[in-house]
This record gives sequence, C-alpha cells and structure tokens, in this order.
Amino acid sequence: MAPNNRTDVNAPARTLNGIDVCPLKRRDVVPLRDALAKATVAKTTRRFFPRSLPAMLDWYDHIIASRIAWPFAIFHKSAFIGYCSLREPIFSGRELAIAIFDTRYNGKGVGTLAVTKLCTFGFLRLRLQRIELAVYPSNRRALACYAQCGFRQEALLRKFLYHEGEWQDTVLMSLLRQEWEDLRNGSR
Repeated sequence: MAPNNRTDVNAPARTLNGIDVCPLKRRDVVPLRDALAKATVAKTTRRFFPRSLPAMLDWYDHIIASRIAWPFAIFHKSAFIGYCSLREPIFSGRELAIAIFDTRYNGKGVGTLAVTKLCTFGFLRLRLQRIELAVYPSNRRALACYAQCGFRQEALLRKFLYHEGEWQDTVLMSLLRQEWEDLRNGSR
C-alpha cells in the first residue's frame, strides 16, 4: 500500500531518503501478515507467527480500540518494509518493538530512524517517562541501534524466553525522558 494520506501531525514524519514511519492502518495488516509469514525476523522476535488474516485483523481492531499499543508501519516510498510499536511494557512506561522485514534496508539507518521517531512520539505525544525494550544478546545490530538512540542496558534476563526450541537470554534496555531530552539538547 502506498503511504499517501497517512500523515498525522502528531505522528513521526519522513526524514530519511523516502522512509515514512506512519500510524498502522487496517489496510496495512495484509502486508504485515505477509511479511511476518516470510519469517525473515523469526530469529530476532519473540512473537509467534504466522497468523491467519482474520486473527491479524482481530488483533489490529483490538489494539486500536483499546489503545494498548500504538502501532506504526515503516514504508520506503510505496513498499511496506517494517513495523514498530509502543505497547504494554514488561515493567513500566511502554515497550518499543520493531521489525525491519526487508533485509535490503539493514544497516541503512531505517531502524535508527524508526526508533528515534517512536521515542519522540512516546515522550512528546504520550508524555511517557520511560520507554523500554527487550532484545536478544546475539542481535548485535539492534543493540548498536538502541545504544545509538540513547537506550541503556538495565539487566540481562537469563533464560527469559523459550524461542526456536531453547531458552533464550534477553537484554532489557530503557530510555528515560530526561535522557532523551538531554540527547535532543546535545548535553549527553
């Protein structure tokens, strides 16, 4: 789906070579489901996929109606290339989640842009005091992205998730409002 008419003044805006981070629309559920079914992010996500289209549409309707999550789509021009959200936290604030499905965009700053835009949305629009995330220690690219965006490691949760047939450690990271403000003001 083309990202035309997706702009919301309170949503993250385009800032990197045709990349848009836009509120997820119901029409985006099909490309999201298809991207998840390809399993390109299976080793780095703790969600279980694939899901049927009716289940995905029910999920979308539920999160939009309940506001338990703030979902966003990541587009390059008209191509759906990723998904990110602020959802219910593990501990407090909101948990940031992101998946870039098209590996051609790895290492191009798309994840950093999306994380930065989601943090701006979370701290300014939702007035959060904390954004947290969990990442596998083996996902070095994500760890570097999050550190570049100001996230700090808080804990290593040992054998926290059962994924891909074994128990996995998870790194818990967070970014506090004051740290984010310091980064924006160049004082950190």
